[in-house]
Amino acid sequence: MVLVFIEAMTNSSTFDKVAARNMLGMVKRNCDFWLVDVPKITSCIHKALGCINTAPARRSVMSLIVWMADKCPGEVVSTLLTIAPPGDSTALALWEVMFSVPQTLQNVLKELLIQLQDRHYRVLYTHWVDTAILRLAILASSDLQDEEFAPMYLVMRFLRQRRPAVLSLLLRAMMTLSQRGEMAKKMKVMLPDLMWVLQYGNKAIKIKALVVFRNVMAQLEREKASPIAVRLAEFLLPFFDDVRLMYKADV
Repeated sequence: MVLVFIEAMTNSSTFDKVAARNMLGMVKRNCDFWLVDVPKITSCIHKALGCINTAPARRSVMSLIVWMADKCPGEVVSTLLTIAPPGDSTALALWEVMFSVPQTLQNVLKELLIQLQDRHYRVLYTHWVDTAILRLAILASSDLQDEEFAPMYLVMRFLRQRRPAVLSLLLRAMMTLSQRGEMAKKMKVMLPDLMWVLQYGNKAIKIKALVVFRNVMAQLEREKASPIAVRLAEFLLPFFDDVRLMYKADV
């Protein structure tokens, strides 16, 4: 049933918003019959996503992958790690949508922490690049106090690399993590590296970095903002202006 649902979404002439909502609801209500097929369904989504062109259909399939990652994170993560070639754009889109939901992100990072330690698996390009994702998973999954978090990040420095796909995925996760006030406070140690990202990132990466910066600064403002945070804010004003100009150009 679920595989038929996914296949139907590739036909843009027959699949509309109402159909997407109705079919997704039916699939979720009858999950006991197909949860055992999560690996097969994940593979089917990965294969079909490039052929799904309507916005309602894409939202439905993305909602389904997030829902499965909440129910069976181990199966979803291991399947994507197994079937997707390094740097696969479809897999990156699926990782990114899973990284955008707080509880799903936590579930997926815990699984990545386990499975990426096996060098056989690849999310992106090389073992070195995957290490950036692994380091983020370690920081996010560990119950570290402020005094432990900062020195651990300063050893890892996973934001200090230039591959756009890696930065985009890391920043998507950090956008979600920084929504939690406690985590955002810990992330103040990352502010200098966020400045570095803003110097070298493309438009989409700059916007994500600015969201993280805003979330972190909002927490610092509730305390007494440190002199370094004030200096960083002044440094970043031109970047905010740059983003506003880019938005105007797109309108």
